[in-house]
Amino acid sequence: MRPDPASGVIATEREGLGIACIEPGRGRTAEVAEILRTNFGIAPPNAPRCVSRGDVTIGGIAPNAWIAVHTSAGNSFAESLRPLLGDRAAVADQSDAYSILRLTGPKVRETLAKLVPIDVHPRNFQVNDVAQTVCGYMSVTLWRLEDSMRGEPTFEIWVGRSLAGSLQEVIRHSAAGLGFVRQTP
Repeated sequence: MRPDPASGVIATEREGLGIACIEPGRGRTAEVAEILRTNFGIAPPNAPRCVSRGDVTIGGIAPNAWIAVHTSAGNSFAESLRPLLGDRAAVADQSDAYSILRLTGPKVRETLAKLVPIDVHPRNFQVNDVAQTVCGYMSVTLWRLEDSMRGEPTFEIWVGRSLAGSLQEVIRHSAAGLGFVRQTP
C-alpha cells in the first residue's frame, strides 16, 4: 500500500533486523571498537549517536555500550559477532526483544512532540542522534534517521516487544487528525 502524499505520519514496522547489544569488558573498549571498525568500517560512537555503513548501524546507548543492527541478518547477526569479539565483549542477541516503528511524514515531529519529553526539532535532535527516553509513559529508544526520499524527517522508535500494541495505539492517537497511515513493510 502506497501512503497518501497528504499523510502527516506514516508508520512502518521494521522486521527481520539482526540486533545485538555489545558491552566491552573492563579496559577493552578501544580494542573492541577497533575490531568493529576493521570488520564493518564503522568506528562505534562514544556518544548517543549512530553511525552506518552498508547494512550495519552501530549506536551508542550508554558509556562503553553499543547496539549494533544489521538490516537483514535476524538472530544470526549476534551469533556472527561472538567469535569475532571473543572474550573481549559480551554480546546479547536482542533481535526478538524489540518492536521497531519507522515514522516519517511532514507531521511526525508534531506527533512526537506530544509523546516524548525531548525536543525533536532538527537543531536539537539531529540526524544520527539516539535517545533513551519515554513515549506515552513507555521506555523507548528514539533514533533520528536521514530524511525520507521526499525530504521528510524520519525516526525509528524502539520499544519492548510486549508493548508494541500500546506504542502503536499511542502514536495513532497522537497523530489523529494529522493524517495517519500504518504501512505494511
